[in-house]
Amino acid sequence: MFSPLIPARLEFDPAGAPYSARYGDIYHSRGLAVGQAREVFLAGSGLPARWAGRSAFSIVEVGFGLGTNFLATWDAWQADPARPARLHYVAIERHPFTAADLAAWHGGTEQFPALASALIAAWPLLTPGVHRIELAQGRVVLDLLLGDAGGMLANLRLAADAFYLDGFTPSRNPEAWSVPVFKGLARLAAPGATVASYTIARAVLDGLRAVGFEVRKAPGFDSKRDRLEGRFAPRYRVRRHEPPVRIDYPERRALVIGAGIAGVAAADALAARGWIVTLLETQGGLARGASATPAGALHPVIARDDSALARLTRAGFLRMQASLAALTADGAADWLGVCGHLDCARDAQEEARVIATVAELGFPPEFVRAVDAQQAAEIAGTRVRRGGYWFPGGAWLNAAAYCAAVLATRPSISLRTGAAVAALQREGGDWLARDAAGTELARAPVAILAAGIDLPALTVGLPLHLRRVRGQLSGIAAADCRAPRVVVSGDGYCLPPVDGTVWTGASYGPGDSEPQARADEHENNLRQLEHLLPENHFTGMAAIRAGHVGFRAVAPDRMPLAGALPDLDALRADATRLRGGHLLDLPRQPGLYVTGGMASRGLTWSALAGETLADLIEGTPPPLEADLLDAIDPARFLLQQMRRGGID
Repeated sequence: MFSPLIPARLEFDPAGAPYSARYGDIYHSRGLAVGQAREVFLAGSGLPARWAGRSAFSIVEVGFGLGTNFLATWDAWQADPARPARLHYVAIERHPFTAADLAAWHGGTEQFPALASALIAAWPLLTPGVHRIELAQGRVVLDLLLGDAGGMLANLRLAADAFYLDGFTPSRNPEAWSVPVFKGLARLAAPGATVASYTIARAVLDGLRAVGFEVRKAPGFDSKRDRLEGRFAPRYRVRRHEPPVRIDYPERRALVIGAGIAGVAAADALAARGWIVTLLETQGGLARGASATPAGALHPVIARDDSALARLTRAGFLRMQASLAALTADGAADWLGVCGHLDCARDAQEEARVIATVAELGFPPEFVRAVDAQQAAEIAGTRVRRGGYWFPGGAWLNAAAYCAAVLATRPSISLRTGAAVAALQREGGDWLARDAAGTELARAPVAILAAGIDLPALTVGLPLHLRRVRGQLSGIAAADCRAPRVVVSGDGYCLPPVDGTVWTGASYGPGDSEPQARADEHENNLRQLEHLLPENHFTGMAAIRAGHVGFRAVAPDRMPLAGALPDLDALRADATRLRGGHLLDLPRQPGLYVTGGMASRGLTWSALAGETLADLIEGTPPPLEADLLDAIDPARFLLQQMRRGGID
């Protein structure tokens, strides 16, 4: 059940310590926070010695608070010549501070000023879910999980090397020290994972021991006599599934088949981690398939129950925003317009639901707010039929130009066009891509299929159930219409002028393979535009300046595919046992992944899917909760088929 996120407020007790009236407890004693972080959490976890020489090290903290433990850990990592190549810090916080309150606190304490400034500059909009913050050129990753600790821990899929338990004292905040929390820690613990805390409350000691941790009292910090140290060492099996195994590839090489936005985003995520990537494209250049759309809309989705689709789309929207910000840090780009997005209600009843939904969800107004028809018209610069959701960060984007901008910043990605992959086979630990004549095009230990509507041809026998859906856009000269100054959607959508053309549409034609634009669909697009923006009136086809036809790959549940491909031979050999299993039980083909099925949300989902694949490939914490990983798992339809009666 959805619970609105309620930010913390920066308050102080009489001694000047940061204080929570909600819990009746201080975050830490003033002036002692850094010392506690270093002695209780870092030293209590055996750091920095334990991470020396590692490729990656993952820490999970319950109770992020003002971020002092994270900053102290980052500071120790930065000062250590033997530090791991990647520090991954996962922090759970039910009541996060705003960026303004963090700045007020850290500006006054002068603790790690440069690090604190970088953290505050990257602080996300406070919405529920996982927020990835990349620091130190991506070598320090903070995944900020905003929500209840027990629920979040139960919905994660990662391997933690260390746990910091720093919630408010157990007597004031028992939920943070409950059985679900302890069981969640045990689910996520890598072999030998440590646990550290300032408290030695009996319930905490007993709770950790019950789930497989060996814990002991250690000398405390400041006025506390004792603190807690421990490690995960269960005497019997305490979990059904082991956490992901971190994989250190001797050769960090990958091939990606398909140079649309999904393939480019996957290549980008790997290249950012030091991989050498070969990008193979059948056609003569970047983004020639569904990604060839002249411009598309980038925006989240709102649902009253904050459904899986809404959560995934919000996460994808925020991830793409971060990617675009990095690409355009040196100035504006003519292929991107961050103008905002207005999603209009279809009728009066829906308009009332929009107002109620925004009020119930409690998202910050910088992310979304409800507007009536008059407010919407003021935003759009032209009359709209209904009010709706206003997303200030919404944008329009040219996917092909985005792909080119990504490749321009990644010399470790090599693009080969005119390279049609007819077969992919495993040989000697590598995946080999061959053309129709059997000629080898590329080979690498990791292969990612990102071929859009051609995915089924490369995954013979796997039930991906992707449909080919035709979409047609209509281009109108900006001078011939009352163009909006923001993206407007409802029944169809309309972009503000892009190079003098207003693009509107789009049609939706399952099974339609006609590549040429048709007059009847242009007329329908114009009718939709007239209904959406009533100041527009068109007679016949005279207004049409251009048309564009593209073909989307759409799964039955309208969710994308991103994950490891299953091993059909291994499944058939063990089909009886696996029929009642879960996605985690299904055997996967080593080093073979897919990203696709983006439907009409490729701009929104591709960067998130690429980042998710990079983490799945390396075995590092992914930027999504476990239920969302399952929702986009390419084996989900296969599992459904198995449960209905098996596989062929």
